[in-house]
Parts: sequence; structure tokens; C-alpha cells
Amino acid sequence: MRFFRLLLLPLVVMGILSGCAVNKADIHGFNVISIEQEKELGAKFAVEIEKQYPVYNDPEAQRYVDKLGRRLLTGAREVSFDYVFKVVKDDSVNAFAIPGGRLYVHTGLLKAAQSETEVAAVMAHEIGHAVARHGTRQMTQQYGYSLVLSLVLGQNPNMLAQLAGELFGKAGMLSYSRDFENQADFLGVETMAKTGYNPEGMVSFFQKLEAMSQRSPSTFTQFFSSHPLTSERIQRVQAEIRTLPPRTYPFIDNTEFQRVKARLK
Repeated sequence: MRFFRLLLLPLVVMGILSGCAVNKADIHGFNVISIEQEKELGAKFAVEIEKQYPVYNDPEAQRYVDKLGRRLLTGAREVSFDYVFKVVKDDSVNAFAIPGGRLYVHTGLLKAAQSETEVAAVMAHEIGHAVARHGTRQMTQQYGYSLVLSLVLGQNPNMLAQLAGELFGKAGMLSYSRDFENQADFLGVETMAKTGYNPEGMVSFFQKLEAMSQRSPSTFTQFFSSHPLTSERIQRVQAEIRTLPPRTYPFIDNTEFQRVKARLK
């Protein structure tokens, strides 16, 4: 009977996870992985990911992205992790978050962006994924609780390296459900507004990326595979912005951003 219960538990968990609709304003969705377990998992993933994505060796660029990330965190609904923000050397236009509050910004994104607000838009979206803990929730849905727990406990190091590559590394990016992407957009818009960035920058940058992808598809493959942009999704972001109280956003000085961008060239 005990064996039957142990066998049944993952099936029950998977049923609950797959059947739960996502309330965009609720960041505490069902998650069988604890905060501490997620921190451990993120640290393990980071070791593997940084073998594939070399951290960009420029202290000024690293300080800038870290400062921008810290500012955005002041507008996040909850900060459960010790967030780490790093620039990685990769010319594709992208950024991604892994479990445990670790966020990576590609040098390609900094090169493509024309302003700090545009970089903030992508980072705010990724912080939204981290705040709502979409990484471990999505992984549990895809692979099951038992496998994710074995990675946390260090029982399957070969699988850890393989999944790090498949989910976050060169082999591809974690593909979130439509509900998770929409929630990250909602939280990103909210975070931008709270920290003084005009969230219209998210809409304009997404539209710009979509247009740029027509000219250079290979540069944007990772971004659009992990963050599919549709006219419906962009319209939904615009609708979220219209629900915000009217306000005038402060001027954003792009001097430091332009200096960092020049160093990348």
C-alpha cells in the first residue's frame, strides 16, 4: 500500500499542475519545489550554464546590468531569492532566467537595444518569470516531481548537465506555457511602472524585435522560440498598460547605457 501511495503521488501532482489555470496576479501558484530547493537547483544549473555561456569579462557592463536588475527588483511583488544578474557573451538577442533568481543578459540584447528602457522591458519580463517561479513549475510539469527533486539532491549529475543544456543552454530555451508568458508580461509591465520605466517600452521593443527578425532571423531564433510574439500577445500587453493609473514617467538618462553599449562594440 505504501508503494502504491508513492507511485500515485507524482501522478496526482501532475494532474493538479496540468489542471490549474494561472491567475496573472497570483505569484504563489502551486509548486511542489520549496524556495530552498529552488535555490539549490539554480546554483547547480548556473555552474552548467556558465560552461556554455561564458560570462562577459567587462566589469562596467556587469555592474550596469546588476544595478538595473536591482532597481527593477524594487518594483517586484516579492523577492524570495538572492538575485544574481550577469551579462553573457552571445550575439543572439535574448535574456533568460533560471530557477532561484539567476538572470542572464546576452551581449546581443544590449547591442540591439536603443535605450535603457528597452533593456529594462526584457529584464522585467524575466524577473516576472523568476518571481512567479515559473522555471520549477514548468520543469515539474514537463519532467515530473521525482526527477526535479533528484536534481536538487544531486542524485543525477549527468541528467542535470543534459537538462541545463536542453532547457537553458545552447541547445534551446525553456518554453513556458502561454499562461506563464502572459503572467510574466503582466508582472513585467507592473514592475516597469513601479520603478519609473514607461512600460510602453515593452510594446515598442517587442514590435521592433519582430521587425528586425524579418531581416536577420538567425539572430532572433532563441528569443522567439522561448518568447513567441503574436499580435494577440502584444495587444494584451497594451491592454494591461491601459489599466495603469495615468502618470508621467521620469526622464531616463541613457548616458551609462550608451557607454556600456559602446564598449561592447
